[in-house]
Amino acid sequence: PLRKLASGGFVLDCDVHLSVNKNPKVKNAHRVDLTANLKGLSIHCKEETPDMYTTIDSIAHALNRKLLKYKERRQQGYHAGNSMGEDLLSFIEAMEDDMGVVNSNAAAEYQDFIDPEEPSITKVDSYDLDNPVSIKEAIFALDYVDHDFFVFKNAETDKVNIVYKRNAGGVGQIEV
Repeated sequence: PLRKLASGGFVLDCDVHLSVNKNPKVKNAHRVDLTANLKGLSIHCKEETPDMYTTIDSIAHALNRKLLKYKERRQQGYHAGNSMGEDLLSFIEAMEDDMGVVNSNAAAEYQDFIDPEEPSITKVDSYDLDNPVSIKEAIFALDYVDHDFFVFKNAETDKVNIVYKRNAGGVGQIEV
């Protein structure tokens, strides 16, 4: 979806990160994060599915939807001023014409659209903050929970703490 915009020099850079979570408990293990920096606009899309090919197709569709939404909001005056440039809007329109997005079915589909990126609560955890735990016990418990953090009441300070696995390796601690 960015090819036409790139030919006009409006795409500054585009970062795509493909990752696979090898935890067998994770259903949607294939993840794609896309960040496209255009002149005056930054778009971020994230998709997770069980199959990498499906994830890549979904991220392309999500990017196309966000560009369409940006174009419609721009036409309605949400992004006012000439700072964004009318050329960007014309490139997005041309891209839609090439992809066949502009038709009556797309408008009806857009009205019925439910945002898949809308946050929703999928699980509620509760933590025992009545009984204090040492930091060593919390780090030990971190290896046996199904996420990368552990919330506990520190036995030394009697405050709520969080230990977490760092992306760079090791364990971090947050004292609340």
